[in-house]
Amino acid sequence: MSADYTGTFEAHITIRAESLATLQRFQQICQQLNVKCVLIELPNGVTRSQPMTASYHRGTLAQVWTEVHNLAQRICLAGFHVTRIKIEAMLYNQDIPVTDSEVLRHPVTNYFEFHIKALLSKETDLEALRHHCAEFGAHLSVNAFKLNPNGQHHHRFITLRVYGLGRRSAQARFQELLASLRARHISVVQPQQEYTVYDSNLELDAGWLIHSPVETKGGKADEAY
Repeated sequence: MSADYTGTFEAHITIRAESLATLQRFQQICQQLNVKCVLIELPNGVTRSQPMTASYHRGTLAQVWTEVHNLAQRICLAGFHVTRIKIEAMLYNQDIPVTDSEVLRHPVTNYFEFHIKALLSKETDLEALRHHCAEFGAHLSVNAFKLNPNGQHHHRFITLRVYGLGRRSAQARFQELLASLRARHISVVQPQQEYTVYDSNLELDAGWLIHSPVETKGGKADEAY
């Protein structure tokens, strides 16, 4: 019997927005659909700008999959090109693989993903931080809707994606990353720990997150939905 991951899920629906007008219209449709609108900007990669929704759902994966795809269809009907649908189970949902051996019973495209919001000063060397995170397999991004260039501090998101390991081993890697950041006096808040159980377009992150069990092919990052 396949896992249903019953519990709480976070879903993201990513679109292609090549103009400010499209992005503004996407913000409006997100308000109408009662979902959060996020604009993730990556420092490198095939698709560096990723406007997306963020919403929470409860139930089984099958139930949530239906809800999220219905939401994506409404976004498509509003005239947007959906490039990715991603569904993340909370870390303690049912059926989450705990040990490394349990992972073998789950799709190889599933992965643990950890997010940290880092509070940085104006003096923070972003390039040095980027290299430090890369040593742990983690990468930087930013929510462009929450930039505060005139303040004394600004935020960056740090993402660690882990394939092929159970929850215990994946969390151990995450704790190593957290400890290393604190040792560098980086203030971290709002850590998120999730297990991605559905990702319609892994290639969208090609050139940014390179650790993937599937081959990435440049130029096809927006052919997902």
